[in-house]
Amino acid sequence: MKSKPAYLTLLLALLHGMAGITILVISSWFIAISAIAPIGFNYVIPAVVIRALALLRIASGYASMWVGHNDLLTRIAEGRLRVFSQLENSKITDKAFTTEALAQHTEMLASRWIAWIAPLSNITFIFTNLCVAAVWFDLPGTSFLLTLFVIWLIIVVLQGFSGLNVAKKATKENKVFRQESAYFLNCSALWHLNKAMTDKPKEEGRHVINSVPSADKVWRQQTTQKDKALRASWWFQGAAFFAVVLVMSGAVSPISDFSYMPIAIVVPMILMAAPDWAGAAFHSITKFAQHKQSAKALKKLKTSPIKVLERTELHHSLTLSGYTAKNRRLPLVSATFPATGIVCISGPSGCGKSSLLQSIAGVVPSTGLKEVDGMRISDGLIKNWRYVEQEPIVLSGSVSSNLDPAGMGIPLDDMTNLLAQLGLEALLPLSMWVGKAGRALSGGERKRLALARAILSHAKVLLVDEPFEGLDVTTQHKVCEVLNRYAANHLILVASHVTPSALNVSSTLLLEEARMDNLCAVSTLSSSLNIQD
Repeated sequence: MKSKPAYLTLLLALLHGMAGITILVISSWFIAISAIAPIGFNYVIPAVVIRALALLRIASGYASMWVGHNDLLTRIAEGRLRVFSQLENSKITDKAFTTEALAQHTEMLASRWIAWIAPLSNITFIFTNLCVAAVWFDLPGTSFLLTLFVIWLIIVVLQGFSGLNVAKKATKENKVFRQESAYFLNCSALWHLNKAMTDKPKEEGRHVINSVPSADKVWRQQTTQKDKALRASWWFQGAAFFAVVLVMSGAVSPISDFSYMPIAIVVPMILMAAPDWAGAAFHSITKFAQHKQSAKALKKLKTSPIKVLERTELHHSLTLSGYTAKNRRLPLVSATFPATGIVCISGPSGCGKSSLLQSIAGVVPSTGLKEVDGMRISDGLIKNWRYVEQEPIVLSGSVSSNLDPAGMGIPLDDMTNLLAQLGLEALLPLSMWVGKAGRALSGGERKRLALARAILSHAKVLLVDEPFEGLDVTTQHKVCEVLNRYAANHLILVASHVTPSALNVSSTLLLEEARMDNLCAVSTLSSSLNIQD
């Protein structure tokens, strides 16, 4: 992480704060001395100094915001890259820990300099130096300024410990809400049955959809954090005004001793303005507590490693013996696939078509023997083999970034031509923004975009899951033409309920209905594939 921009932000924030408190001190003195100044007193110099300090405060404030927010964007990018590095060759096991949560935590970590480090450092530095200057010059009311400083420190520390506890509860409630929301949205197709199902007696044993998840607890925790900061601010403000009353009432020394001293007004003015320039610390402490919880959350990020294998070239054949996805009650497949051509895997839902493709690609663990050109391949994700899922991921970004997410420098002409071949002219130009906050894509467009992404990566083996689902006949024909051309030099395994006549299928693997023993019977329409039940 770059430290220079952060230190510059801190320096500018300190300059902004010091200019403000200096204006307060000089202005209060200037007002007081103007009432008793003798003839010939030079009013110009203090006025010029005050105006120069005001300009300095304005300039440093804008500069601090500009530098700080530019640094914030850089730190967010660096923080997310570190998270992505942490997730490299791994997958998140906690489904509630979504991309949105990762974004929130990384933003909280990246904003620490402008959210709490700079404000707290600024106020602490100013408050400390004011106390030192007051003691050095023996200003009237110094003891109350020192007392207020101690009160401020105590409130900040107490709020810090309390804020950590509240932030922990808020993180927990937020996670629960995300889990409940994910479950509820996944049941969207059953929403209309909710009332009918809840009207049934519980003894019928029906599964009832939970009511709409409420963010009330999350909101309450967030409100609690704000209330604590506001309450601390009010307590501090009360202490400051009480100190002002004591100073002005002569609790320090008889008023006559310093009532005609212009410098005597400085400490009361500082005390009166303290809630404005020192009260921001209480809101910064809340950000500090949230930062600590975000750091813990990212450290406790639950992932499971994925073994990645080096590039595996296929020259002659891919052989499976007693092969299936691990921990799934699916048939044992024994088959030999050629190095090129299209093999169609068909059968009813639930017989393991998708699981077979995922296990061959290494997305999920497998059991049995997998050999490439007679050499056994261990379990793991093969770099140059691509699995195209039924519900592909579309990144929030341009079309070109979706087609080249790794930044490999794929020629733009190749992208444009392939999109046109797949009937995706509507996604041109390549700079078009898709995904979140961009153009919404239909299910068929997402499938074809993911297929284009896999083809442009020059995958040696392409494993495509339901590529024709949701496509009209004309679009199916375009997809078939693209797959046929690619299959001339590559192996393509297609799992599909639909097999268009335009698809040049060299062999078919058929998975039949499940039997009572929960194993699927397997047969084949091609003699080149040998299947073992």
